[in-house]
Amino acid sequence: MKKTNKLLSICLCALMLLNSGCSFYKLPDIENHNLDEYYKEDAAVYKTLYSSETMSLNYLSTNALVDNVICSNVIDCLIDYDCYGKIVPGLAKSWDSNSAMTQWTFHLRDNITWVDYDGNYYANVTSDDWLCASEYADDNDLSKPIDFTVEAPDEKTIIYTLKDSCPFFLSMLSYSAFLPVSRSYLKKVGTMFAKDHKSLLYNGAFILHYFQPFEKQIMVKNPTYWDKEHVYIDRVENYYDYDASDVSIEKYLEGSIDRAIIPYDQLVKSLEDPEISKHIHRSRPDSSFTYFYAFNFDPQFDEKYDPENWKKAVVNENFRKAVMASLYRSSLLSVYEPEDPDSLINNTITPPRSLWIDGQDYTQLPALNAISGRDSYSIAQAKYFRKLAKAELDEEGVKYPIKILMPYDPSVEGWVKEAYKAELMIEAALGRNFVDVVVEAGNDTGFTTSVIESGKYAFTKCRWGANFSDPLTWAEPFTDDYEYTFWNRCSDTKISFLNARWNSMIQQASSINYSQKRRYIAFAEAEKFLINNAIIVPISIMNGDGYEMCNLNEFEGEFAPYGAARRRYKHMHLYNSSMNMDEYKAAYDQWLKGF
Repeated sequence: MKKTNKLLSICLCALMLLNSGCSFYKLPDIENHNLDEYYKEDAAVYKTLYSSETMSLNYLSTNALVDNVICSNVIDCLIDYDCYGKIVPGLAKSWDSNSAMTQWTFHLRDNITWVDYDGNYYANVTSDDWLCASEYADDNDLSKPIDFTVEAPDEKTIIYTLKDSCPFFLSMLSYSAFLPVSRSYLKKVGTMFAKDHKSLLYNGAFILHYFQPFEKQIMVKNPTYWDKEHVYIDRVENYYDYDASDVSIEKYLEGSIDRAIIPYDQLVKSLEDPEISKHIHRSRPDSSFTYFYAFNFDPQFDEKYDPENWKKAVVNENFRKAVMASLYRSSLLSVYEPEDPDSLINNTITPPRSLWIDGQDYTQLPALNAISGRDSYSIAQAKYFRKLAKAELDEEGVKYPIKILMPYDPSVEGWVKEAYKAELMIEAALGRNFVDVVVEAGNDTGFTTSVIESGKYAFTKCRWGANFSDPLTWAEPFTDDYEYTFWNRCSDTKISFLNARWNSMIQQASSINYSQKRRYIAFAEAEKFLINNAIIVPISIMNGDGYEMCNLNEFEGEFAPYGAARRRYKHMHLYNSSMNMDEYKAAYDQWLKGF
């Protein structure tokens, strides 16, 4: 069955690409283009395997992670990032805004150009390219992350006028809606735009010189790139292999590729192998995502799990706090990070090192400082809150044991093991005569839509990723516009009060645009309110790619706790070998000191 599904998946993807007009080409003729230097024998060539094919090269319409691997390297935006997440000039050499932060003016640098897939000059990049991109989005009904209009008063000036004040506007500029496109080229290729690598122009650090789906991608250094002195890799070659995760270790050890992610089921064995382990280090934990266990206040699951009884239990704050205190996160996270699980623990919703104010980490603001430094796990606290909850729940006529439906996504490696660990923890701490945690597999495709957003759970793990640099991005999943906890649909007066209070705090914080510090302080108070009332249980940040063997040093590259900056190869050097565990730890500690 698995082999049949693999073949069907490959055929469907290939058909989609063919229907989109993506052609198949022979290898480029390296004797007759402007890129010869980057095909020489001594060129720095970074080679990898990949198993998920790019589905769209149209950077104006896609924000998919699988597409951003290419798009983020071949198209530059107005701003850039350094290795610590600080915004620095990109295609714009400078910018300014009005005091209301509703009008932002960008001044383009000189000598930035568009080139074709062979590196041939096509045109200069001008301000009209951003105006054209905005018109393209409107003409094609593409979503924009914020309401705006754009003007191009001269070739080097771009003016964005926003409907509402937006102090974090700069951090949104890597969205597709704010990327440029040449008007004359777009008119020339028409509907064939971005159908293949030959129907694109490039202004980034690399050019997609060759692209044959399900075979190979070749990105070559852009010879006319405005900042090419900081591009140290000459060529990136990505080879398609559906079984990449199964063969990458062997391929790395034989020297045919420069990076291998260690599969979850091979991690322990690989770390115990002296020949393999000397090449292994972990990847940087991903602070662009936060994980939390959510309580569902409006259950839509089957009657056999007794949703009416769950409704009575979940509105009890002491019950929620008892469940919260029963989760030993270090043990749960050891499923994914056996060496240092505590490095993934996130006590707040907002991950550390994702927001800064006056040189201070947002999670260290007074409202969150105590929370960020504590461990919510406590058997004594779990039993204490259980005792308080039991007396209150008895008065409400709650039946025992309280069934807690906890589904997991079977497509995520390790989640089933984590789910059963969580079941044992909760039942051991609170007693099986009090709770009955029911672990079930959800859909292996569309888990978020079919389970979480459909309310078919009582308590389960959820994920949220940052969209921009502001506390609002971490508050979004708990607002009434999103379908996670559904506490806005709860008829219980206690929860209605909490929800109303939360919305008021968020609205007030969002309205503070005159002082970033006061804005952040207000959001931190709202986050404290959410956690202290146990509406959710913070768990961790994302594990990144886990453990790997890689001849790059990711700490040299661009960094941002949102967007696609970390997928860019600019600033990175290609080394002859991978870091080991000690070398990685030293590099990571050194990187942390830069904040």
